Amino acid sequence: MSCGYKDQLSMNVYETGFALDEAQLYLNTHPTDQEAMNYYQQVRRLNQDAVRAYEEVHGPLMFNQVNSNNWSWVKGPWPWEGGMR
Repeated sequence: MSCGYKDQLSMNVYETGFALDEAQLYLNTHPTDQEAMNYYQQVRRLNQDAVRAYEEVHGPLMFNQVNSNNWSWVKGPWPWEGGMR
């Protein structure tokens, strides 16, 4: 299934980010659910790993993640230039 994502790395970022958001929303109304908190921690680690893997190949996802001596945020194509394919 192609949803406009570059590759499996970007799909992993999206999927784990979605799961993380859903877990956070659930915990907002069930803050003492330890099983949900364990799930949140697991998904948070998966999302961090997915973002790290994506950034190693494609560069930073957000401007505040630029970790170099030059402004690498603008090096790749912008979404309107086909950067999200």
